[in-house]
Amino acid sequence: MNKKKYGSVLVVDDDPSVLDSSSLLLQEYGYDVISSPSAEDALDKYRPETIDTVITDIVMPSKSGIDLLRQIHDINPSTPVILMTAYADMEKVIGAIKTGAFDFIIKPFTADLLVHSVEKAVRYNKLVLMEKEYKHLLEEYNQEIETLVAERTMSLIALTLADKIRNPASVIGLTCKRMLDKDDVPDRLQPKLTGIIRETEKLDNIVKDFQSLLKSKKSMFQYEDVNTVVESVLPIIKKMTVGKGIQMVFKPSEETMKVNIQKNLFQIALSHLINNAAEATSGGGEITISTYGSGDTTVVEVSDTGYGIGEEDVGKIFDPVFSSKDKRFGMGLPLVKRIVSEHMGEIDVTSEEGKGTTFSIRLPKRWIQKT
Repeated sequence: MNKKKYGSVLVVDDDPSVLDSSSLLLQEYGYDVISSPSAEDALDKYRPETIDTVITDIVMPSKSGIDLLRQIHDINPSTPVILMTAYADMEKVIGAIKTGAFDFIIKPFTADLLVHSVEKAVRYNKLVLMEKEYKHLLEEYNQEIETLVAERTMSLIALTLADKIRNPASVIGLTCKRMLDKDDVPDRLQPKLTGIIRETEKLDNIVKDFQSLLKSKKSMFQYEDVNTVVESVLPIIKKMTVGKGIQMVFKPSEETMKVNIQKNLFQIALSHLINNAAEATSGGGEITISTYGSGDTTVVEVSDTGYGIGEEDVGKIFDPVFSSKDKRFGMGLPLVKRIVSEHMGEIDVTSEEGKGTTFSIRLPKRWIQKT
């Protein structure tokens, strides 16, 4: 018998023979089993973070299985609870369904029926946990994106404001210099004009320092191994795609390839591309991430076997106002392009409907300032 652990089950029944036989059966099928002879004892043993499903008898002394179901769902509504009873009572079945039972089985039951019901419940619970984790990750990504956009917007506003301050100050200083060059300027005005020129020069230097600080990116960027950065994203993406049955393949370059990169931003861009690939790929498909060198550039490719992009849409996908989906989800591909551009790189796409899509990010091995 396969001893691989498939999940944890809390079995509750006041009949010792049923409790022992059910627990042993599930253990033989690879489940971690916690046995409990009563609803009160089960509540003491129930831990929502470690129990994948609960299977309980309905008719028990003191407290029924339906009462236990309600109390468990008060603690964690997502935990699937399977109810079982020796009485084929339709009223109990309807009551159990209304209370939120995941499944209902009648005693005496076959081993296959019990195992199948538990298997469905455990799989359901893991999918619920995966969805929660996925939503949490999306919230984190959205927060990072909002912060990124806010920082870029504030920097742009600040630089624009600095220019608006600097230009009038320069005009005032230049005008005062021209006035001093004239012979007919009264002596009493010369010190004041000189003072104005001195102050405009100070203001000009302050603005220059401010612009230099905002435009500097050296503190954000470090030389990182591209393969290591890609590997850091894969565990998160695999959790997003495992439920769809999509195969993830990583083909790293044989040699270490370090480029000047801002790790957190590049992880966001890469995650967007892989997530888009997952949405476009059906179960049984494949997503491949490859890294390799090409001349003076390092290339990161994300390919999928999904439905592809229409020829008329390929040239529009980086447009902020374009979306091929029924709903829009943030900046998406325009943000990816913005991040790649900030790395002085380029991104392009090739796609064929019905066969898949490949996004290629090309990053310079050494930065050369573009003019």
